[in-house]
Amino acid sequence: MFDTIIIGNGPAGISAAIYLKRFNYNPLVIAKDNGALGKSSYIDNYYGIPHIKGTDLVDAGIAQAKSLGIEVLEEEVISIDYGAKGYTVNTKENHYDGLTVFLATGKARNSLILKGLNEYEGKGVSYCAICDGFFFRNKKLAVIGEGDFMQNELETLLKFTKDITVFTNGQTTNSDYENIVTDKLVEIIGDNEHVTAIKTDKNEYDVDGIFIAYGSANAVSFAKHMGLVTDSQNNLIVKDFQTNIKGIFAGGDVIGGLLQVSKAVSDGANAAIEIKKYLTSLSKATK
Repeated sequence: MFDTIIIGNGPAGISAAIYLKRFNYNPLVIAKDNGALGKSSYIDNYYGIPHIKGTDLVDAGIAQAKSLGIEVLEEEVISIDYGAKGYTVNTKENHYDGLTVFLATGKARNSLILKGLNEYEGKGVSYCAICDGFFFRNKKLAVIGEGDFMQNELETLLKFTKDITVFTNGQTTNSDYENIVTDKLVEIIGDNEHVTAIKTDKNEYDVDGIFIAYGSANAVSFAKHMGLVTDSQNNLIVKDFQTNIKGIFAGGDVIGGLLQVSKAVSDGANAAIEIKKYLTSLSKATK
């Protein structure tokens, strides 16, 4: 059981891990890759470092965390579940238990842009198989995605219906599922009340519902699954870095504001202080 499981190895996540370790707690950091910072060419506005590659800054932070004995794993988190004493963070390979979770996944710069998507959210377009799969029993469904996140959602939906088509939107996939369409998506079609079809650049497919599992699971998808409150810009709403669900904290780009390394580092440090307060209260409650 970890004291805190941190999802994201960027400035917010690593800063929180370092502070928590200094507080004598046992954090775990999990991330699929180096996120948006790892894709940045150069950082020129960070205090004390006039010029550095984004990947070098990320690597330096991870190395610093590891030097303190913090475990940093390269795995893709696909879901978070409520546990007996806290939360279970699930990756494709493993399951990790933590008393608290800190979401520092950053904000996806590229998301699914598809005509009709926003219009039919809640009208047949869903972002949560566990939440809404039951309502589509024995229906004809589409799942949009290509990676482990998609596979996880697909497996959940197959418990409710076998009539499912996966649409990868032109992306490749390692899934061995049989019914996969790799065409580029063009439009989601429906009437005034509900989704009726999904159109690609080569065909049109009748559907009763569409589940979005595009890219990797991120703060927005966790929010949809767990009931975390977000604002109109899909930023997680927090008070003292804690979401509306006790024990789930967030910081960095996922809570909005200045999307800069300096702010993310500050968020991580301050969130660690709030997590420390929460863990202290848990310890007192069990005595």
